[in-house]
Amino acid sequence: MLEPVFGGTESDLRKIQTLYDNKEYQKALEEVAKLDRETSGAPDAHRLKIRTLLKLGNPKDALTEYDKLVQTLKQDDPLILREIALGFIVILTKDMREQMRGAAYTALKEWQSPDAIPFFEDGLSDGSGLVRALAAEGLAKLDEGRRSIRFRKALEDQAALVKEAVLKGFAKSDDPSVIPLVEPALKDPEVRVRVAAAQVLCHLKRPKGCELLLQYAKAPNPEERASAIRALVDRQPSEVLPILIESSKHKQPSVRGASATGFAHVPTAETVTALTRLLRDPLPPVRIAAAVSLGQLRGFDVRTPLHGALDDRDLPVKAFVIGALLEQDERYEILAGPIQTLTNAKEPAVRAAVARALGHAVESNREPTRSPVMLLAQDTVPRVRIAAIKSMAKIDDRRAIPLLKQGLHDEDDAVRATAGGALLKVVPPKE
Repeated sequence: MLEPVFGGTESDLRKIQTLYDNKEYQKALEEVAKLDRETSGAPDAHRLKIRTLLKLGNPKDALTEYDKLVQTLKQDDPLILREIALGFIVILTKDMREQMRGAAYTALKEWQSPDAIPFFEDGLSDGSGLVRALAAEGLAKLDEGRRSIRFRKALEDQAALVKEAVLKGFAKSDDPSVIPLVEPALKDPEVRVRVAAAQVLCHLKRPKGCELLLQYAKAPNPEERASAIRALVDRQPSEVLPILIESSKHKQPSVRGASATGFAHVPTAETVTALTRLLRDPLPPVRIAAAVSLGQLRGFDVRTPLHGALDDRDLPVKAFVIGALLEQDERYEILAGPIQTLTNAKEPAVRAAVARALGHAVESNREPTRSPVMLLAQDTVPRVRIAAIKSMAKIDDRRAIPLLKQGLHDEDDAVRATAGGALLKVVPPKE
């Protein structure tokens, strides 16, 4: 995966390189410390020390050394920067805190590379079902990950979240060899697992697979119905639209929310009418789902109902209405006032919501969006900084590298891991 550490000719560095190759990392680090000033200041000496520190599980000191390398080169070293970014994630996968391990695997999912597979496979052995599910989701994103023996065996996991993640991964491929693994899951005690199994069989055009999904989508059990609606959205609009419209009026908020999300995949005039109604739903999560879906629709007048929702009393809802309008190419100056108000809100949840929503900006309004996102990236609350970092990576891609590097210096472990995942996404493997 990694290129050789050394590219120079100094004999001292060659000896240290040999120690590194022999995995004698502590001794290699001690020898690096003995180098004279001229040799230790060479780019290859910096690279060697950085990689040795990473092997010793010390990404913070590796980052300090990287800053010295950048001063020497007068530019970034993309390959080394990616390795440091990964280092901040990997060290958290073994953290005692479940939340931090979850943050690590969430960040690792941004690195859509086969090189991530061994880390995800390790995550399938985590003591937390939630963390194992995140690892399974990471494998499910990769063709090679879905073929992993450990991924397939995870279908035997006790946690429904893990089994569901594996099955959803199977639904992304056209591999009929999974059918014998999937069919027993149709009898699983957990609704979400049964629905996910039916989704795989429907995708593979097996008898009764799609029929089962349609049955689940009309079931009296709210969880069953909501899960099926989420699985049905890729079917033909003529099949799904009547179910979505009916479900959008269901008494259970989870069903209405699932239908609001599903409408984004069915672009029709009836969809706009239903989503406009759901913008006035009694519960904020449903209104948020409706706003997000309206933002994704093209070819319809959705700005009018979205502007009408800008006066929503729930500030997170208002944030996602703004995000939807930005996604619909609304001019930033029209939204600048509400954005500033939400950015200065006292509640961290509101600031995090607007930070996420700003990530929906499109090309025409990304330039002015950078300022509030950069401000939120310096927020006092980690969750807000995490949301801002993710949004900056979305709207700025490689231009966000300076801010993401700054995120690696953050005092919070989860923020550093998030910045690492974003860097793995935007920094090219080689220049």
